[in-house]
Amino acid sequence: MTASTVDLRDVILDASDRLMARHGFRRITMEDIAKEAGVARRTIYLRFSSKEELALSSIARVVEAAQKAMSRILQSDLDARKRLRNMLMVRVMGRVHAVRDFTMALDELFEAVRPAYMERRKLYFDAERTLLAGVLAEGVLSGDFLVDSAPETAATLIMATNAFLPYSLSVRDLGSPEMIEANLSRLVDLLIRGLTKNPQENS
Repeated sequence: MTASTVDLRDVILDASDRLMARHGFRRITMEDIAKEAGVARRTIYLRFSSKEELALSSIARVVEAAQKAMSRILQSDLDARKRLRNMLMVRVMGRVHAVRDFTMALDELFEAVRPAYMERRKLYFDAERTLLAGVLAEGVLSGDFLVDSAPETAATLIMATNAFLPYSLSVRDLGSPEMIEANLSRLVDLLIRGLTKNPQENS
């Protein structure tokens, strides 16, 4: 895709996100999105086959942004424990902050796209598991972690933190972003203490 194509996709997705935040998923139409984006409806259909596909692309954009942040942390110079902690935090909080204005729309959106989203979710989680396994493996080599299998441990970390994802429960059900972050932080600290050779070093 050319830069202009990527930019136009973002313009359309931004418009869709604004409308969903204001009106919910069910009430908006492709015509509404076209007007909000300042493009012809045909232009949207050239990029998104349906409103549901547009919503799935919006979700994908949020997930990909969180995964890019995780990748940047993985490649940073922090020690393995700090990298793992930051990666787990941004995995969840990147999503939470991205959808914080969708309190009412999120449930509607997932009711409409859940079957297709569940298929894609496995791919998202597999990519995140690979990133987490990378920092776990490095932590084993550096003596920061004591784990039998980095991929299996990464999968467990994914499952443990999934409870805080807005796509598992709505932001309204989970509480404010500040509350989510505080509860998640406590869980992540507990998880990392369980992975270290000398847990007292983290206290």
